[in-house]
Amino acid sequence: MKHLIVALLLLVGSFSYAQDQSYSGGDRAAQYILGDSDVLLISVNLWGNVLKPGIYSVPSAFNIIDLLSSAGGPTRSARLNDVRIVRKNQEVITVDIEKYVKTGNQDLLVPLQPGDVIIVSGSISDIFGRVVGFMRDLAIIVNVVLLASRI
Repeated sequence: MKHLIVALLLLVGSFSYAQDQSYSGGDRAAQYILGDSDVLLISVNLWGNVLKPGIYSVPSAFNIIDLLSSAGGPTRSARLNDVRIVRKNQEVITVDIEKYVKTGNQDLLVPLQPGDVIIVSGSISDIFGRVVGFMRDLAIIVNVVLLASRI
């Protein structure tokens, strides 16, 4: 019985494990990569409600629309009116992609810089769904533990 409880606790703990990887900015020239056909690439991080979040090496001329397209686009629950770009200098820029789609105004698209972190947040219904899903999973685990303790 104790082994089952320990195994369940380890399983729950492993779900909440996250990797922490630090990156020092280093030399400015080292932040660029020379790609195929002598295209200058930069490395950016894309998080949140996109089809394929991750680290991307993209041409330095890419804007946020190009990056989102490379990642398969936003999910249905993405809040496109509040996309954030976090710069290495601790500057946070909010981009309203919905407004760009409605107006086509290129000035709304911020050029990407090496090391940018782009965060596409989810809607309130997405967050609510995740909380409900977590509570459901927690209730199942508690149920299993209680049933196992009766045996």
